[in-house]
Amino acid sequence: HTFFEMLGNFSFGDYFKEESIRFGWEFITKVLGIPKERLLVTYFGGEGSLPADEEARGIWKKLTGFPDDRIRAFGAKDNF
Repeated sequence: HTFFEMLGNFSFGDYFKEESIRFGWEFITKVLGIPKERLLVTYFGGEGSLPADEEARGIWKKLTGFPDDRIRAFGAKDNF
């Protein structure tokens, strides 16, 4: 669980969010063979003074084609 969150949403050091999300998606759907119909994605929805990660949301939407109800925002407690 934490491994996949790290692929898509944050990193320490040199980081390219779109490529990281794409790599994670390809690993889950192609390498592991999990059908995308069984998945939904999450992104950091903001908390306190920290804004929502709308960039990640947009990348997930473009990459997966999922409707809004399968791309969900969560705060730090549920999405860290």
